[in-house]
Amino acid sequence: MKAIPFTIGLLMSCSVVASAWGQFDPFMYGNNWGGVYGHASTVEEGAARGMADVVRSAGLANMMNAQAASTYQDAVKKNIDNRMSWTNAYFDMKRVNQESRRALKGPAPSQEQLVKAATDALPDRLTQSKLDPVTGSIKWPVALRDSMFEEYRVKLEGLYAQREKNGYLSPDQYLQVKSTTKEMKGVLQENVRKYPTSASIEARKFIDSLAYEADFDPVRT
Repeated sequence: MKAIPFTIGLLMSCSVVASAWGQFDPFMYGNNWGGVYGHASTVEEGAARGMADVVRSAGLANMMNAQAASTYQDAVKKNIDNRMSWTNAYFDMKRVNQESRRALKGPAPSQEQLVKAATDALPDRLTQSKLDPVTGSIKWPVALRDSMFEEYRVKLEGLYAQREKNGYLSPDQYLQVKSTTKEMKGVLQENVRKYPTSASIEARKFIDSLAYEADFDPVRT
């Protein structure tokens, strides 16, 4: 007889638990068994909800990609604008600098002025007192009378004697005058400190005039 009350009590306890479990909705609160929040879901509704999440994620990704592309395009445009501004500034500065230089230099020289400047830069022709038109003998300046120039003096005097005799220099003689005066000038430059400045300048100009004289026929008196 004692077993009957125990059985009745156990049934009542199970009834209470079942009632409480019936009132508890695990899908409402979430649980560790994979339930969703909000309400219960059928298989079809779950699939639809999952598809909606996929579509929503794809839309969000597209929106973020579009924003990134727009930001990149803005950066590219700003970089191009900056480079263009720098280039324009560079050429503007160059133009202003060139205009300033032209202003400082003054007007461009005329053709006549250019010809005169070129003519003035040429060596002077030797006068008859420095290069005898009859014998071709040369009156050397003091610095060129040094023994180191002896071989050059002998060679040039012989060439100009031939010019006075024939009335002209042959092509070979012409080239010899040019090369000999060039070598003579090189020796003078190597020993330029040996003589006073005025003597060195006089010697250099004399050699230039000797080389220039080969471009002409002798002056006949």
